[in-house]
Amino acid sequence: MADVKKELQTVEKKIEHGIVEGVEKAKEVFTNLARHIPLANLMHNRKKDTYTIEIDLPGVEKEDINVSIEDDYLIVTAIKKMKNELKEDDYYLLESKYGKYYRAFYLGDDIDRDSIDAKYEDGRLVITFDKVPEKKRRDIAVK
Repeated sequence: MADVKKELQTVEKKIEHGIVEGVEKAKEVFTNLARHIPLANLMHNRKKDTYTIEIDLPGVEKEDINVSIEDDYLIVTAIKKMKNELKEDDYYLLESKYGKYYRAFYLGDDIDRDSIDAKYEDGRLVITFDKVPEKKRRDIAVK
């Protein structure tokens, strides 16, 4: 009976260790994933009924950014490529990094798709768009 109790304790410890190890691996995976999802600031100017999305994409070339509309989604993709090459007489060093970014934003029926504009400057992508004119907020005078 003592052997069975010891065996159960050993199995219990293995399970507990496996759970802790699994949680640590999951944290590592999500941290790595988060590095490839650019953060975005979403703003709504209520007075003008305009929207702005700002996405930081440092180190990304303008030519490697694509903004498109697919169905009801504004899709932003970007590719970050880094290559550091050093050639000396007695050694050669090459470090490279590649990453693809992807974000999708839902566009409701009240968004004027023809008004969407995107500008990229100093590592920041700024996308602006308006509401459909007939769905813009307006004040009604009480008579």
